[in-house]
Amino acid sequence: MSRSNRPVNPGAENALDRMKLEVASELGIADRVRSQGWNTMTSADCGRVGGHMVRKMIEQYESGMSGNTAQATNSTLTAQFDANKQS
Repeated sequence: MSRSNRPVNPGAENALDRMKLEVASELGIADRVRSQGWNTMTSADCGRVGGHMVRKMIEQYESGMSGNTAQATNSTLTAQFDANKQS
């Protein structure tokens, strides 16, 4: 299986970019990302951002599976907002 940087759902690309910047902000590296770009970030920083994004997406999915409409305190509504907006 080949790897790709493109999202499975191209319509979610903007939401994922916003979520990525939101997580970077929570980790305290958003200013550096804005001034220098993602290409200059260390692999450790990028890995931390990706790990937090995955954690938040899992929380959102599990919350949806349980029928619970309340979000976990550390999760973001960005991806869910875009998914609902496309209907």
